Order: sequence, then structure tokens, then C-alpha cells
Amino acid sequence: MGNDRFIELVSKKLTNEISSEESEELQHCLNSDEINRRDFEFLNIYWNSNDTEFADNALAFQKIITKIKSQETNSPAILASKNFYLYIWRAAAAIILLAGCSWLFYSRFVSKRINPLTTAPNAWQNKNTVKREKSTIVLTDGTRITLNSQSTLKYPAIFTGKTREVYLSGEAFFDVHKDHEHPFIIHTEKMNIKVLGTAFNVKSYPNDPQSETTLIRGTIEVTLDDRPSDRIILKPSEKLIVKNGLFKTVHRNTAKLKSAETNSGMQYVLTTFTRLPQDDSTIIETSWTQNKFVFRDENFTNLAYRMERWYGVDIKFKNDALKQYRFSGVFEKETVNQALNALRMTENFNYKIKNSTIYIY
Repeated sequence: MGNDRFIELVSKKLTNEISSEESEELQHCLNSDEINRRDFEFLNIYWNSNDTEFADNALAFQKIITKIKSQETNSPAILASKNFYLYIWRAAAAIILLAGCSWLFYSRFVSKRINPLTTAPNAWQNKNTVKREKSTIVLTDGTRITLNSQSTLKYPAIFTGKTREVYLSGEAFFDVHKDHEHPFIIHTEKMNIKVLGTAFNVKSYPNDPQSETTLIRGTIEVTLDDRPSDRIILKPSEKLIVKNGLFKTVHRNTAKLKSAETNSGMQYVLTTFTRLPQDDSTIIETSWTQNKFVFRDENFTNLAYRMERWYGVDIKFKNDALKQYRFSGVFEKETVNQALNALRMTENFNYKIKNSTIYIY
């Protein structure tokens, strides 16, 4: 089929003036030629676009259609002349469509794909969550990251080079897409975590007294910012705790704890993650991803930090002695008032709420 005929059929299709026979002819043209299918797709996108930036072209096209219709009402005496001008007008309409849609395709699709590559060194994205907010991000390599409240993730628009690197402040659960040739590296304030493909939780809030990495499956390698020569390998079910610039892991069976010293006297021991009693499906360290607020033998100070993020409030202590109270429990759908009242059943304290600030006394 000639290109002129294709343009005529597309023009009729877009203006709903195509007959059933012509529609079959156009479909055959599309089925037999990939270039025609591509051009038709671009034309259709442009024709259905409502963006104001294409209004002038759309108006020009409408004027052409109006002219075509006015010519089609002419008498049979000038039928030959009408057919000639009809072809000219429809060809012009298609040219306008092709020009506009080519610009549309380039600006909306090609440029968006090229820009991250050409500006890769600076094409960093930032995802921030506020109190009470969680967010899920899927990176270009297929890695899925669930970001907890009051957290920040910095990541490139597209990964280039030999590694896939992101920066985390706060807490996130990572399900990393496997790519042995391009290791995935998470940078936090105190440690760097290198993985090939695995699932794990990282907790590293700036104001928290310690940072944690909990491995669910796979293998990860952790290095510390102040001790880059030390490499700690975690296996499934293990947890790494970093505190005051030092690191330690804690065995579940404390009777088997065995200290080890590095050349500089740094101590560390190994441990496993913890599950809720009578609930093997819930891991305490990752329970937040299931909308469960779980705490176990936690002092009131640390618990208050977590409650601030969970409920979107500020908590201030009027009596410092209360900060040493320790609590265990699970909250799911409880309001902040219900949560505090539940804690009061364990330890004696009072509270009052003013706007979004809670005063403990």
C-alpha cells in the first residue's frame, strides 16, 4: 500500500469518517507493516492528547477537517476538483499530525529516557517520608524498597557503572534484585552494606542510640565508616547492631556469648533476629512493614522516639526518671491515647496532650 493511501485512511480513522471496508484495509496495513503501526500509534497518542502545548496544532487540524467537510458538500460537477483538494487537505492534516506527534514522542518519551543517561552524575532522586508515613519505591533495576516514617532515601534516576549505590537515613526494608555483576550498596551514617540480591532491614536514624541491620535471606557484607578494613558477613536470621561507633551482634542464647577482639580492641558477638512469642510469622525487626508496632523490653526514651514516628507526635518528658521505664507490647490499630493508657497499666505515669505534643510526667 502506498503512503498516500495510508495517510488518507489514518485521517479518516481519527475523524471517525472511515467506512467498514476502509477500516479493514487500514487494519491490514497495520498488521503487515511495523512502521505503519508505530506511526499510527504516535498519531493516535497525539490526536487524543489534551495538553495545551499542542492546542495550536489541534486547532489547525480542526480547520483542515472543516475545510474537507465543506468541500465534500460541493456539487458533483466539481467532483474531480473536490477529490484533488480533498487529498491535499487530508495529506496536510496528516503532516501536521505527524509533525506534532513526533515532537510529542520526543519530548515525552525519548527525552525522558535520554536525560537520566546524559545527566547521570547529577540525576539523584530524594524520597522523604514524614511522621506516620510509609512509602514503597521500585528502582530501575527492580529493587523494591519500603521506607519507614521520617526516613530519607537518595538514589539515582538510573543506575550506571559497576555498582548500584543508594543512601539511607532512617529505616527501610530492601528486597534487592539479583545482579552479581553489579553489587547493591547502601550507605548509612555508620555503616555500608553490600549485597548481591537479598532481603533485609536497615535501621539507622540519626538520633537513635544504635543502628541495626537484620538479614532475612541471602548474604550481606557490612563495613563501618570508621573501620573500613573490617568486614562483617551476615547470614540469614542474623542481626548486626552498631552503637557509639562500635559494632556488636548478640546471640539469642546469651550463655554462648563469646567476645572477640579486633586488633584495635573493638568487640563484637553474633546474634539472630527475634520473633514474637506464639507467632512464628512475625519478625520483630521487620514487623513495621506489616503495620505492627512491636517493642520488647524497650526503655521509655527509645520507645518515645518510635512512637513519635509512628503516631506523628512529639513526646516530652517532664520527669527524667520515667525515661528508664521498660515496656514490651504490640500495637496495631490503637490510637496514641489507647497506646499510652495501655503503657500506664504497666508503669505509673501521667500524660497530657496539647496540640500534637504529648507531655509525660
